[in-house]
Parts: sequence; C-alpha cells; structure tokens
Amino acid sequence: MSNMICFEPTKFENVRTGGVSRGFRAYDDNAAAYCNNWDAIPDDDLDFLAKVIEDADDTVQAMLDYMQEHEKGCDIGGEWYEWHQISRLWIT
Repeated sequence: MSNMICFEPTKFENVRTGGVSRGFRAYDDNAAAYCNNWDAIPDDDLDFLAKVIEDADDTVQAMLDYMQEHEKGCDIGGEWYEWHQISRLWIT
C-alpha cells in the first residue's frame, strides 16, 4: 500500500478582501493540512521542505514521520523527490 505525500507551495488569497498570505498545502491519502503564515516561499524545493518541517502542525508532522519511518519520498510542487534526496533534512 502506498501513501503519496504532497507539499504544494501556495499563495492564499482572500477573495473578499484581496488579502494575500503564503505557505503550503500538505496532503496524503489520509489527511490534509495547510499553513498560511509565511512571509515568502523559498524558491529551492529543499529549502521549502525544510521550512515545512520547521512549521509542521500535528497533521503535517504525522506525514513527515511516516516519510521518515518508511523512507518514502514526496512530491513538492509537482516534482518528485526520492528519500535519498531529502533524508538529510531529518539529520540534526
């Protein structure tokens, strides 16, 4: 059974006020979450994922824990990254 985890860099716009915020949407086969309190979105996907890790709520943390436990990759903005490409982000 596969659990594909995706992180989407996202610009959120309030359609009534025009207010804009930035952050990410995260989703997998079991849950979805978002964060919309960033000032800017890093251009580099690994920098982006590092910021996701830093700002993870419980739902996103469960996705990240699953990735680490099963050494699974993820989709970042439509680009697939294998575990060996992103695993260094979990080393402190």
